[in-house]
Amino acid sequence: MAKKKKDAAPEAQSGTVASQGDKGPYIPALSMENQSKKYDVNTTAEKVRKRDWLIRIIALILLILLLIIGIGYCSISILNKAGRFTVSLIPNDYGIQLAETEDFQNPTLNLSAAPVEDMNNITKEWILNKNGELGDDPVYNSFTELAGQWGEHNGKNYLAYTFGVRNAGAEPDDVVSYRATLVQNYEYKGADEAVRIMVIRKTDKGEEATVYAKPRTSDGKLETFAADESFMEDDVVFEDIRSDFMVGEIDRYTVVIWLEGEDPECVNAIMGGEAKFSMQFEVIGGGKADVG
Repeated sequence: MAKKKKDAAPEAQSGTVASQGDKGPYIPALSMENQSKKYDVNTTAEKVRKRDWLIRIIALILLILLLIIGIGYCSISILNKAGRFTVSLIPNDYGIQLAETEDFQNPTLNLSAAPVEDMNNITKEWILNKNGELGDDPVYNSFTELAGQWGEHNGKNYLAYTFGVRNAGAEPDDVVSYRATLVQNYEYKGADEAVRIMVIRKTDKGEEATVYAKPRTSDGKLETFAADESFMEDDVVFEDIRSDFMVGEIDRYTVVIWLEGEDPECVNAIMGGEAKFSMQFEVIGGGKADVG
């Protein structure tokens, strides 16, 4: 009797089980070509991940740099807008205020004067402009008259700024002491060597004017022309203590800054130079007046 033939194994189909054996279905091993393709896919994915991380790191670095540049630009802008002479008062609980008007309508803690661009050298007496040395600049009979102008009153070649400090304490017998310090914040190309700074202060005790200058570079002594006192330190023009400052009193300060042409250190080398100064006030004591 003829044996019944076994059914032929189904033909293999691409991507499916290829044959049926005694041990069940099996998946054929990948060819060398397919293994290479699998490796390429894994390698490409790794490269993509590395590339993404690199892009993220570069983007983060660029963002940080932009923030640093932005902060620096803002700082420079604030500095330039502040001018070359500023006045500041440390916040206090004693009612001490600043203002650039005699009536103190807008008391504040910070004041600023506009800079004088392209300042040419002059000499002290020219500031009064009595003989028209400075053209159409204002004419003053004296520096006392000049100091009577409140706020910013620059000439073409000098900076002039007048402001007041007031004790606006609540109690009539409140009395304070404050420290006034004028400092040099910045200089370029040695312009400060020929600078003169006149400070005119008027208090209840009267009015006094002092001209400050950097000491001579040759021997460190006081300049011989248009100078009453040398800078207290290299970057400190002067420091003064005001005592017994009573409620209602106003101390008036006028600061005049110019390049002194008679100074031997006023030479071509400082052309294009710059100097920036500021005045700082700090209350250093307060209490009740001794009325006994």
